[in-house]
Amino acid sequence: MARLELLLASTSPRRSRLLAAAGLAFRPIAPGPEIEGHGSPRERAEQRAASKALGAPPAVGLVLGVDTVVDLDGEEFGQADSPDAARAMLERLAGRDHLVHTGHCLVRTTDGARFTELTTAAVRFLPLDAAALDRYVASGLWRGKAGAYGIQDADATFARLVRGDLDTVVGLSVRAVRTLLARAVEP
Repeated sequence: MARLELLLASTSPRRSRLLAAAGLAFRPIAPGPEIEGHGSPRERAEQRAASKALGAPPAVGLVLGVDTVVDLDGEEFGQADSPDAARAMLERLAGRDHLVHTGHCLVRTTDGARFTELTTAAVRFLPLDAAALDRYVASGLWRGKAGAYGIQDADATFARLVRGDLDTVVGLSVRAVRTLLARAVEP
């Protein structure tokens, strides 16, 4: 099979950095629509990843869609749309463990074959005092991130990886992408 270009259907700079750091050649393209989805948080992550890959602008290659959700006891925490919403999410996560699911969908556009992989990590939040919460919300680092935090942020010392891969929590599992690429190019 001829080598197909990897196309990342995402506007996330974190996802681009993860792929670049892993030495994977890719080109970013616009993602398909961010659908609501249905079912559990993990099912919605998978559905949104597929929607982003399948709804991307027409191109020839391997189109990768990715979606990350924070799951606290079966409730999805998406991206906060205001400082107040970020504060509310962080307060609910404080002192608790939660899951982070990242859905990956790779579409081989030459024949429409679809390959999927879901990764899950567990994160523990330390209790947050009011001053630490105020600092993090004021920093704006919560913007554009599921659960209103980035575990990779220097100011997010309250978030600890308990199980799984750090890059799953950041927003794209390099291990999962490598697995999908290997499956997509099998003879």
